[in-house]
Parts: sequence; structure tokens; C-alpha cells
Amino acid sequence: MRILLSAFAFSPVLGSECGVGWHWALALAKHHEVTVITHAWFRTDVEAELARRPVPRLQVVYVDVPPPWGRFERRLLDSQLYYVYWQWKMRPVARDLVQRQTFDVVHHLTWGSLRYPSWLGGLGLPFIVGPLGGAETAPARLFAGLPWKVQLKEALRTAVLWSFWLDVPTRLAWSRADRLYCRTRDTLAFLPASLRARAVVAHEVGVMDVVPRPTPVVRRARTTFMFAGRLIAFKGVHLALPALRAAVDRGADVALLIVGEGELDGFFKARVQALGLTDRVRFVSRVPQSELMNLYHQADAFLFPSLHDSGGTVVMEALSRGLPVICLDLGGPHHFITPACGMVVSTAGRSQGEVVDALAEAVVQFHALSTPARQALHDEAVARARRMGWAERAAAVYDDVRQQVPQCAEALRRLEGEA
Repeated sequence: MRILLSAFAFSPVLGSECGVGWHWALALAKHHEVTVITHAWFRTDVEAELARRPVPRLQVVYVDVPPPWGRFERRLLDSQLYYVYWQWKMRPVARDLVQRQTFDVVHHLTWGSLRYPSWLGGLGLPFIVGPLGGAETAPARLFAGLPWKVQLKEALRTAVLWSFWLDVPTRLAWSRADRLYCRTRDTLAFLPASLRARAVVAHEVGVMDVVPRPTPVVRRARTTFMFAGRLIAFKGVHLALPALRAAVDRGADVALLIVGEGELDGFFKARVQALGLTDRVRFVSRVPQSELMNLYHQADAFLFPSLHDSGGTVVMEALSRGLPVICLDLGGPHHFITPACGMVVSTAGRSQGEVVDALAEAVVQFHALSTPARQALHDEAVARARRMGWAERAAAVYDDVRQQVPQCAEALRRLEGEA
């Protein structure tokens, strides 16, 4: 199949949305002809990587869009306003490509957010979108105790999310999609009925490589949990710290390694002192990806009480290193966790204190596990990660495209006949 892939965020060296764009393009290019449209800022890293490791079926078109209010700066890659403007200015480039080359489908990939539209529908080709996230929310009560500015920001985020119902241009943009893919059931349920009828859940984040522990699991006297992510409100570190304190008070010899940085760095360090956990909590600032991968092997389990992550890249990484995962039943991460490779803590109808107690109980239960039980969790985490590679993510979406979008099914049958 010949795919025109829109990936504003697209990089072989950056994570998050940029990594999603890059890995999906590589996965699709194994079996399809892929042309990526991305921002010109990513050209240097992309061309350097493709010079080292050519991908024959992959072509990249770079679109440089100066902002109307001045010169382009790197920070604009995180600007919602600039992103929407770039999407609008990029449409003529995509239209020209469609007129000059033969494509079977147009696929909008990044940003994968429900709230920010793509204008690539109506180009005369099947148009698929996603996986999209962004409609994941958490009860306001779970943010209690954080600085008021942070709580206000979360309240505003929720208000902006619900403004989607009044955002006619964005809803119109998505109405042109033949098929929409949602990262979580939350986003699927949030869609208007007219869109939900052609939408389905499809996970976005995949595993790049799987590296089990080099030696068998050993149950040490002190169990070390690990958290990795930005130190911001919705990542849930404000729940993890009192849960650790409660677990220690119940007799569990446990510690927490926190890898990351963010606006709440100082707040969390002060909480550690106030809770008397300075000898049990270690902070490590942002580290290179290779070092982060090594840190996973130094921990016994991964504690990730995020409140509304739609993807959960670090959860995938933890599983790929054999770490059992403890998470909440909110957002995307809990979709990846089964009792055989971790624990999912319910939040339904619970107060913040009750959620903290439940997290603490999960920590205590894991600490009490025998060496064979921990080895079994490690082995299942590895096995599960092996089933969740980027190629499997992309293949699942395009298997659905084959079944649900008639024009694409016809194109695939034609290509199979030519082969």
C-alpha cells in the first residue's frame, strides 16, 4: 500500500510523540511504500539516521512554516497554536503530493490528540486518523494537596477538553475520517456518536527492544520500586510518596527511585523530607535513554500511578526490561497490565486517601512475594512486551483498515495480486 503519513512530530532521537512518528513510519515501511510529511526542524536528525540506516520504502517531505508573528524557534514545536497553523499551511503540500503521486490512503498520526485537528480529509483518498488520545481524565479529588496553580491547570485542561463539543472546525476535520483509532476506551467513549461509529481502540506505543534481566531475579531484603517520567501533577508522584510511607509503616522494607524532572521537583523533594523518607527515596534527573534502560534492571518493580497518561511509553519500557508494573486503572497504562505481569489499582469511587492505601497495599504485597513469584512476573512482563512491538501496533491498525475501508482493501488486494 502507498501511504501518505502526516507526522508533525518525527524524530529518531527524541521520545514521546516524536518517537511515535518515527517508529510507526519504520514499521509501516517494512511492508508499504511510505511518504512522511513532517516539520523541517527534524531534517538534520532524520537524514543523519537514514544515511546510517537506509529505509528503502521510506521518503520524507519536510515542510518549513514560518510563524506569522515572527521567526521560528524550537519552542514552537510544543506550541498548540503553531501546530494547528502548521497543519493548515501543510495541506497544500499534501494536496500537491496527492496530485503528483499515487497514494492509497492518507494517515494522520502526530500529534495524536483529539483536540487538535488535521486538515487532510477531503483529498480524494481514504483518510484514517490516530491513534488519538487526550480525552483521559481523573477525578479532581485525586489532585488534592498539590499547589493550587497546578490544580487550576488541571481544571483548565478538563475545561478545554469539554470545549471540543463546541469546536466545530475540529469536529468537522475528524468527521472526514473514514476510520478513527483511539488510544484508550476513554477517548473512544468521549467521541460524539457520529464519530464513535467509525472508531475503535488501537494502542499507539510499542516496544523497541526486549532485554530481560541478565541474571535470574533475586529477592533482596529491600525492595526497590522505580518511577520514570516528568515531575508534573498528573504523573501521580504525590500519591506514590505517601503510599511508600504507609507501606514502610506496615513493615515493608521498600525504597523508591524517581527518574525525571519537572515543575514539581522541589515540591516532591520537600514532601519526601516531610514524610521522613529521605533514606528511601532517591531522585535522578533526566538521563540518556541508554542509561534509563540500565536503571530499569536495577529496580525490582515499576510504580506508575499516573492519572491520565494516554500512552504510557515508560510502562512499555519497564515491561521490556522485565519489570512488573503497579499502576492505576486510569488512562492508557492499565490496558497493558495483567495480573500475570503486575497489579492495577482501582480508583472507582475512592477518595485520595483510599487510593493511597490501595497503592500501599499493592507495594506491600509485591514486597512479600517470593523469588519464584517475582521471577514469574518478570518472565510474563518480558513475554508481554515481545507481543507489543511497533510492528505489531502498526499491523493491527492496517489489518483493521483492510477490513473497514473498502478502497484500502481493494488496493491491498491489487498489491497482493501484483506480488
